[in-house]
Amino acid sequence: MKKYIILACACTLFAGAFAGAPARRKLTVTVDWAQDNEESRTALAFLKKIVLGYREAGNVIAMTATLRSGGNVPDIHVTDASGKEVYAGSDKNAAAEALTEAIMNMPVPGQMIVGVELKKFRGADKRYIMGKMKGEGAALAPFKTALKSKKPGEAEEAQAILDSIERAKKNLEEDIAACLADESKEAKGEALRDIRWFVATWPSEKDKYAEAYKRLSADPEAKAAAAALMKPPKKRR
Repeated sequence: MKKYIILACACTLFAGAFAGAPARRKLTVTVDWAQDNEESRTALAFLKKIVLGYREAGNVIAMTATLRSGGNVPDIHVTDASGKEVYAGSDKNAAAEALTEAIMNMPVPGQMIVGVELKKFRGADKRYIMGKMKGEGAALAPFKTALKSKKPGEAEEAQAILDSIERAKKNLEEDIAACLADESKEAKGEALRDIRWFVATWPSEKDKYAEAYKRLSADPEAKAAAAALMKPPKKRR
């Protein structure tokens, strides 16, 4: 039987107004260590250092490791927050790079721009919040105009922002589907909150969730859970 390393990374990069929202997604790294040798120990120490760095940055990570005898080289798999395998191989550096990219792309509840280094559009990640800013039409005009810019890096930044907003929409739709399939109070509340975000942010597609919104809006449990999720965090004294 193969033995594995499991790194469970629960992203805690929540926007202030959405702190406390349950994280339904997780990122995993699975490693089948083939041998207890210098190569395996070096790779293990390297990945531990990477994980420690993300822990210190606020990510919740659980890590266990097993070295065994037999086989050739470590087999590493990185699975992103959507459940898609983004790396499979034996290169610790490539695995670490895939892990970093997957963490940067982790959905953040309410955020539309995640993992983009903003230079031209500073503060856009604070303004483009689901339910408060549209993710279509005129709201995207500044970024689409910048796609034609000749200034170094500006067009690339604008494209990265547009890609992030599109990815945020896709992630939100996936989360709504997952929550609608779950009958728990927490899931119903999250579904109602997310549908409200979707309708306000992408109004041209509001009919997509009309039936679910009507049903959840009439559900006292869902309404109470959604209201609790939308409460701002308590200020520390």
